[in-house]
Amino acid sequence: MLIVNPDAALGRRLADSLASAGYDPTVVAGFEDALKMLKAEAFDVVVAAERLGTHNGLHLAIRARTERPVVAIVTCTDPDRLLEIDARELGATCLVAPWLNPADFLAVIGRLTGAAHV
Repeated sequence: MLIVNPDAALGRRLADSLASAGYDPTVVAGFEDALKMLKAEAFDVVVAAERLGTHNGLHLAIRARTERPVVAIVTCTDPDRLLEIDARELGATCLVAPWLNPADFLAVIGRLTGAAHV
């Protein structure tokens, strides 16, 4: 599972929640680092922040899917109806501040991946 978040503390909080539930997360801070990781390793899930410098999490989801099928999740700090619509149209999931409620975040990950980690 690849987590992409320019805020190191938020990326680490998501990774810690996932690791405590038995997942093996890798955390990177930016779009370019994420692309390098996607070319180097096979990730089934990509959890990316909405804002990634000049790109965004949806751009990363599209690029990730050129490498292989992935579950794509875009995170944002505040509700954004347009982001939710764009994510849905691209087959991704949009989550608002999943670091604030790790149990709900893990439930969504489990549902999307078919895993029973929760």
